[in-house]
This record gives sequence, structure tokens and C-alpha cells, in this order.
Amino acid sequence: MKKAVLISLFLVLVTSLWAQSSEWTEYCRLQKMVRYEELSSDSAYSIYYKMDSIYSGIPSYLDLFSYLKIAIACNKQEKMKELAFRLIRWKCFDNRLFDNPKMEPLKQMEFWAELDSLAKMHCDKRQYTDYMRKLYEMQISDQQCRKPLHQPLNQEERDSVWQIIRQTDSLNLEQLKDLIELYGFPTWEKVGNHYAFCAWLIAQHAEPDFLQYYVEQMKKAVANDNASRSELAYMIDRDLMNRDLPQLYGTQSIGVYLEDNTLENRLWIVEDLEQLNDRRENMLLEPLDLSKIKVYDEKEMFRDGN
Repeated sequence: MKKAVLISLFLVLVTSLWAQSSEWTEYCRLQKMVRYEELSSDSAYSIYYKMDSIYSGIPSYLDLFSYLKIAIACNKQEKMKELAFRLIRWKCFDNRLFDNPKMEPLKQMEFWAELDSLAKMHCDKRQYTDYMRKLYEMQISDQQCRKPLHQPLNQEERDSVWQIIRQTDSLNLEQLKDLIELYGFPTWEKVGNHYAFCAWLIAQHAEPDFLQYYVEQMKKAVANDNASRSELAYMIDRDLMNRDLPQLYGTQSIGVYLEDNTLENRLWIVEDLEQLNDRRENMLLEPLDLSKIKVYDEKEMFRDGN
């Protein structure tokens, strides 16, 4: 009898895990449809409704905001109110989003005054304005210095670009350290989703010790719904790759020069590849097609860089 019960519980557990994985795959499929296909407002609303039902609450802040815009376009008034207040409950909510012209119908609703007041209470970040501005400026410099890498370069030109990148990264890192010491860690609640992303991008290119510090701080923030779980996955993998250890979530790749001198991307070594998509699902990352993945072979030569 006990054995039968244990077997039944095991089957329920396996079925449950499979269903979660299947549901997440379907969620990601629907997400791609509303992001990249030209759909009517009614069709997009139906898809967002399915996404919301699958996950019992859309996990992406930007998708939730898009859902609100579609609800406004379809004049779904009860859903408009529900989604607007759900957005406020996100600690990354940025009050300036309501300045979008598409939000005007929302401002005619009877609940607008309550919503606006609550948004301002959550988003009063005036004391961190300078923090956000500097994070944005550093993020721009971080990306600008890397743009030449997307063009054909000879070895001398590539070395010159990487010298500029390393100098920029060093300056940005020192400034980020100073800002964190002055204002604290850049959580959603403190600087908002966009500027937290700017800080995250800079930290990815930091020295190993600071990267490990950032990972630990992000773990604490994610535990309090105050940072992005998917961005944490990228940060953990970057830290592991920098230490020549297998990554967990399959977010890091490197460029490999083949025998004919062509450059191809290879996924950095992954721990327990068969369980990769289960771990990705837990971090709100889309599943990867494992049959098409090319994993880095240590015998291959690879390009230096971040």
C-alpha cells in the first residue's frame, strides 16, 4: 500500500514538473507572437489573456505594460483598472510611463486620482535622480566603445578597440563602486527597472571580485522582488565563466575561430545540460533547443573578449 502511494506521488510530481515546463514553453511561444507579429488589438488582447492565465500573472514588467496598452485600445475597462494597479505593485514601476499618449484614456477613469497618487508614492525617486543619470551615461559609454567589434577588423584594430574597452570598463567600474557606496545597491525600488539594468550591464564587465559581490547583492534583491531574476541568471553565468567553471543557465557564449578562420558562437560549457531548461524556467528564461546547441570545446581557439 505504502509503495503504491509513493509511486502515485512520484507520478504526480513528474506530471506536475512536465506540465510546468510545457506551460512555460507555451507562454514563451505566445510572448513571441505578441512581440514580433503584427496583430489586431483584439487578437493581441486574447493572447495576453492566455499568457496571464497560464502563468497566473504575467512575470514580465514590460509585457504587463503592453497588456495594459492593448486593454486600453480594446476599451476593456475592468481589465484596465486591474492591470494599472498591478503595475503599481511592481517596485520597478516608473511613473513616467503614464505620460505615454496611449495612457490618456486611463486618465479619464474615475480611479485615476487614486492610481496616480499611489504611483507617485511608489516612485518618488527624486533623491536618486543623479544616480540614475550617471548609470545611464555609463551604460551608453559601455555600449558605444563596443560597437566597432561588430565590424570586420584586423588583429591590430581589434587590439586597439579592446584597449579602449578595458579603459572604459575600468572607469565605469570605479564610478559604479562610488555610486553604490553613496546611494546603496541599485534595486528596482531605488532607481527603477531601466536604470537597474544599466548598472547590471556595467557590472557584467567588471573585475571578478566585484562581479561576485554583485551576484550576492542581486540574489538578495531578487529574493525581495527587487531585481530581475533573468538578469541574475546572466550574472551568475558570467561569474562562473570568468572562473572557468560550467555555467548553470546557458546565457554565456564565446566566439570560436574554426580551421577556415571563420568565427562561430559556441555556448560556454554547461553543467548538467539535460536539466538546463528546467533551471532556465525557474529564472524566467525561454527554453533552448538542446538539439541545436553547439557547446564550446576546450580544444578550439576562441576570441578574447567580454
